[in-house]
Amino acid sequence: MDVSHPLTMGLSPAPLDDWLAPEPDDAQVLGERARLIAEHPGDVIAALPAGAAAVRELAACLRFRFDLSASNDSALVMAALGRACAEDVCVLSGDPDPVLVAAVLCFPNRWRLADKIGRSVTAVHDPVPDYADEMAGQVDRFIARLRPLRLFRRSNWGLARTAELFTPLPSAPLDPRRDPCMVRCERQSFVKLPETGATIFSIRTDMVPWSGLAAAPRQAILAQIDRLSPPWRAYKSISGLP
Repeated sequence: MDVSHPLTMGLSPAPLDDWLAPEPDDAQVLGERARLIAEHPGDVIAALPAGAAAVRELAACLRFRFDLSASNDSALVMAALGRACAEDVCVLSGDPDPVLVAAVLCFPNRWRLADKIGRSVTAVHDPVPDYADEMAGQVDRFIARLRPLRLFRRSNWGLARTAELFTPLPSAPLDPRRDPCMVRCERQSFVKLPETGATIFSIRTDMVPWSGLAAAPRQAILAQIDRLSPPWRAYKSISGLP
């Protein structure tokens, strides 16, 4: 488990065959994703006309792996992908200043898709402390230089009071030294499509009970938390620490 500071890029290359690959315990996750898409489509699916070509290219790339129709309705394609794949998938336009143009986001962590669709990568990260000054340039350069069909990954982490995966709103602050909690582990992936130049950002989320972690990762998380600034602790809903 990588528990680097959240502003660390920490990107590593991986084989393209690993992109959106299924895992043995996906059935329960896929069931929850299907429920959310059926009951709350407006909260978890978004697609702008500007992203139609990128969504078509994405569907063509993945048709060999998932049962995706050739529909011209981008929202229907994203919904089908959301039911077939355990990861959330966001489509960033191939523009010099990429914009979020489509997504299936069943498992958000303190953000609402409706608030972010149509916004640039930097604007999407507005609430993230220090992002604009310390990380936006790195992210923009990485996306601009990313070669088509090369997979890169990074990790992100957080704490949560419950194992609930659909958490678009901030939760009450918690102290992992005192409060029962879960560790939210995100594996984030980036792949650029060759024709439209769109970048596909996907997120696989796993929830691990704090009590189930070994001593070493628990101590690593606590040490990283102690180094977080007050704005970062507030953003991550962490309290009660020095």
